[in-house]
Amino acid sequence: MEELIRKETISEELGVSLATVNNWIKTRVIPSPDFQNCYSKIVFEQIIGAIKNSQKRLNSRANRNLLEKKTLCYSGITNKERKKLLSNLVKDFETSNFSVNEGLLALSLAILRSNKLIDAQCHANGKSKLDVMLSDWLLQTKNQDAVKSLFEKYEIQNFDDDILGAFYQSIQSISQKSFSGTYYTPSKLLTDIKIPLEKTVLDPCCGSGGILLNILSKDHDPSKIFARDIDDAALKICFINLVLFFNDKNIAPNISKHDITLSSLETHNCNQFDYIVTNPPWGSKFTILQKEALIKLYPELSTSEIFSIALYNAHKMLKENGQIYFFLPYSFLNVAAHKNIRQYIFKDNNKVFINLLGNSFKGVLSEGILLHLIKSSSNQDILIKNKNGNIYNLPLQNINPPDYIISATGKRQDALILDKIYSTEHTTLFDAAFALGIVTGNNKKYLLKEKTKISKPIFRGKDIEKYVLSKPIYYLDFKPELFQQTAPEEYYRQEKIVYRFISGKLICALDKDGNLLLNSANLFISNNYPMETIVSFFNSDIYTFIFKKKFHSRKVLKSHLKSLPLPILSNETHQYIKKLYYETFSEKTGEISLYQNKIDKIICSAFLIDDEEYSYIKGNI
Repeated sequence: MEELIRKETISEELGVSLATVNNWIKTRVIPSPDFQNCYSKIVFEQIIGAIKNSQKRLNSRANRNLLEKKTLCYSGITNKERKKLLSNLVKDFETSNFSVNEGLLALSLAILRSNKLIDAQCHANGKSKLDVMLSDWLLQTKNQDAVKSLFEKYEIQNFDDDILGAFYQSIQSISQKSFSGTYYTPSKLLTDIKIPLEKTVLDPCCGSGGILLNILSKDHDPSKIFARDIDDAALKICFINLVLFFNDKNIAPNISKHDITLSSLETHNCNQFDYIVTNPPWGSKFTILQKEALIKLYPELSTSEIFSIALYNAHKMLKENGQIYFFLPYSFLNVAAHKNIRQYIFKDNNKVFINLLGNSFKGVLSEGILLHLIKSSSNQDILIKNKNGNIYNLPLQNINPPDYIISATGKRQDALILDKIYSTEHTTLFDAAFALGIVTGNNKKYLLKEKTKISKPIFRGKDIEKYVLSKPIYYLDFKPELFQQTAPEEYYRQEKIVYRFISGKLICALDKDGNLLLNSANLFISNNYPMETIVSFFNSDIYTFIFKKKFHSRKVLKSHLKSLPLPILSNETHQYIKKLYYETFSEKTGEISLYQNKIDKIICSAFLIDDEEYSYIKGNI
């Protein structure tokens, strides 16, 4: 019988989601499975080849992990001559036809030789841990003499700047770094982390050891240093970097291949370390089966996100009163998908500090934070430090179920106003019905610039202004069976609130005309709060302030909207707002200031916001 290959294997082979594969099938980019969701081997190989050869798809932002472009990664190297040296090393490697592993070996030998940690002939025949590693590494290549001579013309001084790690990053493709989620941690972010000499320290996602080089003292006991990773080459670099750091080939730090996502299965890791410092991968790509396995392994987290799992396991490996330093994306603080790890942190006595880092990681769009946690310390208020170095307290009572959102706004006054707003009696959009805009899969094919007898207007996110929809530019013949994603048609056809999905603030309108929406616009229908009031409130400066300071997001998510506070108002007040909406509001955009001022007064009164606080809000959005 001919070998059959599961449809899921396409997503695993190409590093895309199963939803993307299903969309390709639906829009006829690839054929449907041959038999029971499986393909014959011949058809499978044809699909993989066709997608990989399609430069338009490979170069799209959504498929960035398939790119093979390489770029120099200086990894904190600032010296001009040192940068030139790295560039020359990479050029020599690229003309050598050596593998990445052989290139790393060649540079490792050159650096160790230059610093007299091995002899001039690059012999590694001693009994030290370094000699044993180098001997084994040399045995893995058939080109030993050529490898030894690749960089023999260079004398490479040790500046403790991880030039070996920078070389490794530079000769990897963007796809490899994107797939693993690994990017360099700038040394300036590590200056405040100090490890006492007598304490054990672990970096469970050590990479080339750049973090350890910046937080250790040369007086530290190497036997108290632990470094782990799943990348064999990175572990070798980390060990060599530590040898260079201590200038001692006989050191024996504890370096091992280890997967942080499996740490909870190994009981010997419990309560072992005084300090755990790392920058875990953000958004590493897992196969569908791997994701399912991780969710089963960690039901208490209900996520396959590696940084949540890494933090959970690190906490279990920490001694009482031990300390964790984790670099994390800002989304850790407020995205609902991470609510379980936030709840876990706060259910035990942990002292928590959060340092807001902004866009500190090159090549990463997400803003970052440094989470500093002291285990089993007194459960005090969270300390927030903004980019300017200012510190304020965030009361623990502000971290509430169900999502345990941490509103790390950067300013104490922001936190005080948010606390006042959320302390006021309110409801939420808990029972609202939400739906997404349409994903056609081929806008050029399906979006029409001229209206036909059967087509209907369709609105993009940018077509939504405060309170109104712009004049339609596109029309669509609604045939959901042809599209990648649609909500049931009745969601579009009824009265609804439509809003921009990609936006740093709330921009919404009440649609009574049953219009269609493209995927940059979403919708919801409220059942427990008048929609005229919601639109009037959400378009206000006050709700812009709430959204910006609480969620700090460029996307308006359903979880954000469902957690926004809606003050308890009398029926008379709702009717007054509705009257303002229909009588005062002009359909011409830009003529709503008088109307909005009256609405703002109602919001301020409901949330007990005084004139000084209102002025502050308007000046800080």
